[in-house]
Amino acid sequence: MKNSLKALALAAVVGAGMTSAAEAQNRSRSYQAYAVIDLQTDAPKARLIDAAERALSGYASDLNTSRPIAVQTPERPGRFKLENPLGENSRLGALAALGGVSAQSFMIATCDGAVWVANLTRSISGSQQMRATLCLFPYANDQRQGYHLNLFVNDTAESGGGLSQRFGRAVAGRLVGTPQEFTERMLKDTVFAMEGASGASAVLIEGEPEIPGLAWKR
Repeated sequence: MKNSLKALALAAVVGAGMTSAAEAQNRSRSYQAYAVIDLQTDAPKARLIDAAERALSGYASDLNTSRPIAVQTPERPGRFKLENPLGENSRLGALAALGGVSAQSFMIATCDGAVWVANLTRSISGSQQMRATLCLFPYANDQRQGYHLNLFVNDTAESGGGLSQRFGRAVAGRLVGTPQEFTERMLKDTVFAMEGASGASAVLIEGEPEIPGLAWKR
């Protein structure tokens, strides 16, 4: 590990010597992803939720969950909706637009009708700012019953900056992978945990962009 860190430091120093002042400026790249996963099972919701929360606890800087009560289980599962909390015509929205910030970066997922909602963040200074929402929607009809797990991720990966920032990102990437790889692993481990707790075989209904870590679920 020590040799690896020394190599990363050397690479960062060499890169700094070859990088112009313009290239050293802080830059960020944002991307969003979502997935809808079907878990066909008659297992009680608490079993799946407990398993999911245990899996997520190892991935979040901050994790907040709620378990709303569903008065009646619908025949068709619900689905998350995206909202802009700033509002298109609000003063804050206008200020963000003037600052060159896309409204897409503020989008949040709402989960009306879900029996479980998890909001988590992962923050690594100079490397990644991730916000994710997971919702669990129950359903039951004459053919099947189970749950749909919905995921929405808003992720900002940072690049550029000074030597210490680039070195920190290199170390973080070596330890936990890129931000996208981290997100894929988080979702995959959560799905595995829910499968193990319920006996369900998860199926990826849809997702965007393509999630390589879930290709095995199609």
